[in-house]
Amino acid sequence: MTTDAFKGSLKAHQEKGFFKNLKIHRGIERESLRVTQKGNISQKNHPENLGSPLTSKDITTDFAEALVELVTPTFESAEELFDHLSLLHKFLYSEMGEEILWNFSMPCAFRNEKEIRIAEYGESNSGMLKHIYRKGLRLRYGSIMQCVSGIHYNFSLSKDSWSVLNSDPNQDFINKKYLGMIRNIKRNFWFLLGRLGASPITHESYLLNREHSLERHHTNDLFLPNATSLRMSDVGYQSSVQDSLNISYNNLNEFLDAIVRGIKTPIKEFKDIGLLDKNGLPQQISTGILQIENELYDIVRPKRTGPSGSRPATLLKNEGIEYLELRGIDVNPFIPEGIDENKIKLLDIYIIHSLISESPLASDEEIEEIKTNQKTVVRNGRSKDLKLIRNGVPIPLLELKATFHAELEQTAKALDEYSEGYLGAFHSEMNADFLPGEKIMNEIKSQNLSFQDYGLAQSKKIAEEHKLTSNQDFSELISAAETSLKDLKNLQENAGMDINKYVELYNSKI
Repeated sequence: MTTDAFKGSLKAHQEKGFFKNLKIHRGIERESLRVTQKGNISQKNHPENLGSPLTSKDITTDFAEALVELVTPTFESAEELFDHLSLLHKFLYSEMGEEILWNFSMPCAFRNEKEIRIAEYGESNSGMLKHIYRKGLRLRYGSIMQCVSGIHYNFSLSKDSWSVLNSDPNQDFINKKYLGMIRNIKRNFWFLLGRLGASPITHESYLLNREHSLERHHTNDLFLPNATSLRMSDVGYQSSVQDSLNISYNNLNEFLDAIVRGIKTPIKEFKDIGLLDKNGLPQQISTGILQIENELYDIVRPKRTGPSGSRPATLLKNEGIEYLELRGIDVNPFIPEGIDENKIKLLDIYIIHSLISESPLASDEEIEEIKTNQKTVVRNGRSKDLKLIRNGVPIPLLELKATFHAELEQTAKALDEYSEGYLGAFHSEMNADFLPGEKIMNEIKSQNLSFQDYGLAQSKKIAEEHKLTSNQDFSELISAAETSLKDLKNLQENAGMDINKYVELYNSKI
């Protein structure tokens, strides 16, 4: 049963021709650790034939040298996006030798943090700045937390799509629409945690010297019996220090003011670390709650592309929101690419539902409710009798699901006007026998394996699938990789100013 408000909004969008004239631009960033055949994190450099991780538009690295990030362009169809993501995986495997990708969000087992090499980007100032930022993350949060992998889904609508809703869709209108989408994405994030959460268990080394409330599973693992996504829990890729920023998505300027305040507000914990190391070289970009804008950990962020060296906050303030980056998606270990076409379409359905549904401004009380509900679902989302809070009232999750699923189904049906296959994809996803987290735990138990052994066996199985289908035309990717190496060389030959001054200049831009 859908709500009357949703029915009315859906009908209004259909009558305006929104779905018939819709054009979506979507892209994916997919992270994964390179590991050895024994399941240890790779100690090798990023393969040179993949290009420079600083200047490549296709394959880069995240926190660690071994943490690969595949970056697709944007596409107008889910099928084209998936095909390109698959091609990137095959190209990556063609240059990885005997190494494989760890096809899980929670990382492999570690002996100690020293195994994790921070990513290197060469001697240019922009490359060194990226390395310094990562040094700061290591000092603030430790290296192991930074090795969690996920999928980021980048989503935007064309200007013509906005024109159907407003005859003169200026940037202020578009900003407000994207912010409304963000609020609804966060309100209903329990749905994605339940459907796509795939990290209910981790090796104990992930919590090395950190406090936690997880339970032991056999000898070396930690888990929660009904967890959906430890990656999104308080032991995951999170920062309690950032809670003091009171981030809100009601108004773009207020959001940006909070981000800038976070960067410019030093805190004792990070001041004590120091900006410079014993050799007088930068080891953090700043001593603020955030070193830079991208240190904000949230499930979704407003974004704007710009020239290298631009400050994201300045770009957003001057030019407005260009797209949304949905970050709270676990790697599905049963899919070689970590995500498939149907799940990409499910994300489209979910985000479009967030757009066409009413999105009132979020009060402080609702923001706290959203945080509480997220914690509840990451820890107990597979429990049958779970309740979430709505307007201060506990409501059974089964009741919330009944309404929300019906609304998503109607959204999928409407999206078939835009591109056929959405309703079929929705039904296929909702009729899955087991959700990823449940399947992981069932197989670990039935095979009597540790997470490390299970993760390695599953990752090897996935690697074989890639290698069996690697006879592809990589000419464009090879050419782009070669170009990125030339671009890196040019950057390094024109390194410019002293790195301390460069960091100072970068901080002065905000």
